[in-house]
Amino acid sequence: MIGICEQHGFYRGEECPSCKKKGKFLMNDKEARKLSSLMVGILRHFPQNFDLELDKNGWIEIERMADAIKDKVEGFYWVRRKHIEAVATTDEKGRYQIKNGRIRATYAHTIDVDLSDLPDADVDELYYPVTEEEAEIVLEQGLFPVDRKKVHLSGSIEKAVEAGKRRCENPVILKIDVKKMLEDGFNIKKAGNEVYIADKIDGKYISRLN
Repeated sequence: MIGICEQHGFYRGEECPSCKKKGKFLMNDKEARKLSSLMVGILRHFPQNFDLELDKNGWIEIERMADAIKDKVEGFYWVRRKHIEAVATTDEKGRYQIKNGRIRATYAHTIDVDLSDLPDADVDELYYPVTEEEAEIVLEQGLFPVDRKKVHLSGSIEKAVEAGKRRCENPVILKIDVKKMLEDGFNIKKAGNEVYIADKIDGKYISRLN
């Protein structure tokens, strides 16, 4: 469930992790998952299905999104701004940003948004999973977006392996020389807790992890 603590704000679970007190109930786990799915759809893929329009950087007013969900999704008459803020601020992956009453997703878009204002990568290396068959091709040709608008990189080997196992049992993990890329003037942005994005990655910055 998601609740709200008077002292510490939104939290997930039965009690506030900071003060161990049970706050005010906002929504159960099923409702939170469904609302999160709707938010992801609007902010990453199909805002037009809800008669909404994002600005060039992917932002939209939270109140407008809440009203659209409430009006168009059966059973979600209860959605208010606070519910969207609760889902976003307690998201473990850090998929959302909230600022001045607006919200946006920070990665995994299939629509065009300008994310150049995200912070630069703060690490020297990043990781990307491929199959054995793909490895040599990527090392030679580099990485390019496939089903999303950006190349998505993992901040840790563990997260890269986790992502790779969705496609094959033993993924090959490639290492990206972020430090060298930034020195050469390329942009890599931090888009989530463990997610980084780039327009493309030239093969000369990629090596196979030993």
